[in-house]
Amino acid sequence: MYKNHFRAYLRSGLLASVVIAAAANVIFVLSGLLSGHEIGILGQDRDTLYIVFITFATVAAVFIGTILFYFFQKYTKKPVLWFSVIVLLGFLFNMYTAEADLAGAYKITAHIMHIVVSGLALYIVPKLAKK
Repeated sequence: MYKNHFRAYLRSGLLASVVIAAAANVIFVLSGLLSGHEIGILGQDRDTLYIVFITFATVAAVFIGTILFYFFQKYTKKPVLWFSVIVLLGFLFNMYTAEADLAGAYKITAHIMHIVVSGLALYIVPKLAKK
């Protein structure tokens, strides 16, 4: 049902992370245009979102998630269920930290991005992992 080679998961993870990071950045830019918050590429404010940080965090999370999915499919009978649990826990943690740490203008944008990124990860990673 799922691919057996670790290298195939690395390629799937890279592809999924690039697609999902692009979607997250599109949401960030569109939300900035609609809500009026600043759209920065890189910066030092801890309570602000930046394109470079969004890209790095999304690529890292999805890529690591794909590697975890490889181990779930190798060592468990329900890899999608365990992957969903990990994504849900990450989603809840990110929603909490966005609410606690970000400036008001960025909170809604972060919440929308977290919903879309988590949903796309749940859909794309298992789909790319199939033979």
